[in-house]
Order: sequence, then C-alpha cells, then structure tokens
Amino acid sequence: MIVFLDTGVLGIISSPNEKQEVINCQQWLYQLIVRGVQIVSSDLCDYEVRRGILVTPFAPSSQQGIKNLNELESLVDFLSVTQEVWRKAAQLWAESRRQGQPTADSKNIDADVIIAATCQILQAEYPGQSFVVATTNVKHLSHFVMAQTWQEIR
Repeated sequence: MIVFLDTGVLGIISSPNEKQEVINCQQWLYQLIVRGVQIVSSDLCDYEVRRGILVTPFAPSSQQGIKNLNELESLVDFLSVTQEVWRKAAQLWAESRRQGQPTADSKNIDADVIIAATCQILQAEYPGQSFVVATTNVKHLSHFVMAQTWQEIR
C-alpha cells in the first residue's frame, strides 16, 4: 500500500504542538510505517508547510516545526514536481473547469491538481498497488484520486 500525505496531514504530523490530534496523527503515521506501508508526499507539500512555519520565524515553535519537518525526510519519500507533473496538472485543472468543478480560484496555482497529478503518475508507475491520499480536503482531491481523511485510513 502507498499512502500520499497532502499538505494538511503533513502539517499536522510536523507540528510542534502537543494537541491530541497531533499525537494521534503521528502515531497513525508510525503504525503505517511499522506495517510496511510506503509513505510519500510532494516537495510542493513540504513547501506549503515550510512557508507556513517560516512566516513566524521568531516564534519558539517555528524552529521545532522546521526540525520536525526535516526529520520526516527519513520516513517520507518526497517526490519532485517534474515537467510531467506540471503538464498532467494543467490537464486536470482544465478538465475540472470544463466539468464545472474547479478546485480553486482561476488565479490560484491550485496545489490540489498538482498533488492529484503527482498521485496519478505515481499510480501509473505502480499498477495494482493500493493507493490513497491522506488529506484534510477530501472534497477537492476525490475528483481525481482516492482520498480519505487520515483517520479513515487503516
């Protein structure tokens, strides 16, 4: 099984906050890894989480958040946004517009379609492999790929 972590889930996992949701999400990730699930994400997701942390660089939690995010590199395979991904994302973006189901404002880069394109390409590389996106935004991503909240993925 392959589980793709989107930005929202990656942000929860790397959070320095000790709220129960963060602890539960981190435990969920470790349980998947122990069971041999391949965990992937995108450099785009890392970018989105990292910029959110760095916007308040002097906050005490900021340094810990960056440290946590950096440490995830040993557990999560971060995939590059390649030219193939950009082209697939443009296709998905246009198709969703034509179908009247846009996932973001037309002036927005629309990270959801870039994530979906990455996932579709990955799925094509591993046919027959079980694949799901762990997300906090099932509505937008489920137009393109199998997506569930992290709590639903076992």
